[in-house]
Amino acid sequence: ADVETFFHEFGHGMHSILTKAHYSSFSGTSVERDFVESPSQTLEAWAWDVDVLNRFAADYRDPNVKVNPELVQSMKAADLATKGAVYRRQLVFGLSDLQLHMGANQNAAEVGRKTFADVFLALPEGADYTAGFGHLSGYDAGYYGYAWADAISQDLLTAFKSAPGGLMDSNVGMKLRREIYEVGGSRDANESVRAFLGREWEIGPFLKSIGIGN
Repeated sequence: ADVETFFHEFGHGMHSILTKAHYSSFSGTSVERDFVESPSQTLEAWAWDVDVLNRFAADYRDPNVKVNPELVQSMKAADLATKGAVYRRQLVFGLSDLQLHMGANQNAAEVGRKTFADVFLALPEGADYTAGFGHLSGYDAGYYGYAWADAISQDLLTAFKSAPGGLMDSNVGMKLRREIYEVGGSRDANESVRAFLGREWEIGPFLKSIGIGN
């Protein structure tokens, strides 16, 4: 999880470092809230690739001992097995966030408990997850963007998966840099995605990534 988070946050860093937007207000991560996570979620795939991991990861006792491919495959299977729970939880956060921003004088704890019970698992009596839900401030009815951006990121990855060099393909990497990272928010995110993929993005790769569809 920590390695995946490192790649994720590195994606945010790349978004800011590589910007060529003329105005800082459009640079880097200053993009649509429901797209801002996509460039970072795309890079999470590198954390699950054996060839990428073996470029830096090794047993501290013996640098010649690299990552076991079978272990990575087992980890991928375990990750896929829990995707349903992961996205049920994401739906709880997104829906309760939207509900709490639909009007004043709501009891946040009650909204959170009801949403958990309706969508995922009932919380213990008296529990209030919203008290520690930091994304209620800053994202402001935009937490759903994590799942939406993830759907986009899975389609962005198809460009690498179909390239000769895979995740390390330099041509696709440069296209990601120029069409996504460099432009930032200086143009609509939909235009940037179309420029990178050469088409409209599709939901299919995301559904496949969570075990739904072919």
